[in-house]
Amino acid sequence: MKNLSCGILSLCLIGALLLPACGKADDNYSLSNSEKPSNITSEPPSTNITRTNIESLIEPGEIEEIKDITAAEFKKGVYIDFDKYKSSFFDEKIISKLRNNLESIVENNEEKFKRNLNNKSLESIREGFYYKNTADQFMFYELDLLKKLDHPEQISVGVRFVRKSSDGSIENQGVTYFFTKNKKDEWDIENID
Repeated sequence: MKNLSCGILSLCLIGALLLPACGKADDNYSLSNSEKPSNITSEPPSTNITRTNIESLIEPGEIEEIKDITAAEFKKGVYIDFDKYKSSFFDEKIISKLRNNLESIVENNEEKFKRNLNNKSLESIREGFYYKNTADQFMFYELDLLKKLDHPEQISVGVRFVRKSSDGSIENQGVTYFFTKNKKDEWDIENID
């Protein structure tokens, strides 16, 4: 080990001694106007693309801990602990809109479901899978995605749920809510996918 350390130190010293010699330019050489030096790096061309900042409140390790719900564990309702995820962007207003929407699905209340949707979203979400079979029951139990993008400005919330069909079969699934700002600069549900 001692020999390895000495060898590395020797290589560093040799490199430090050779570096000034290699970098020394001939003072008598000058470039003509048509020549450009090859060792000068230029700035990248400017673009109009805005850098996207992402703030995430759920780490990948937490997602692996989410388990599927069995038929014996199924309870109709919304059982998500929203308070543990409260932050600057996942505030009480967004939590309230999400909770109300999830409760509307549990209650099979289509009017309540539409309340916090952006108007332009209504047409695409209206025929969603929630109302295809009114006998289905839902249990919403955990979030598995919670992030905010600055450009385009959007909040994504992944929700884990169980659908219990009228025949008693259980399906563990996930859905993502996408929030964007409306014309009043308030967050509304843009899409559910």
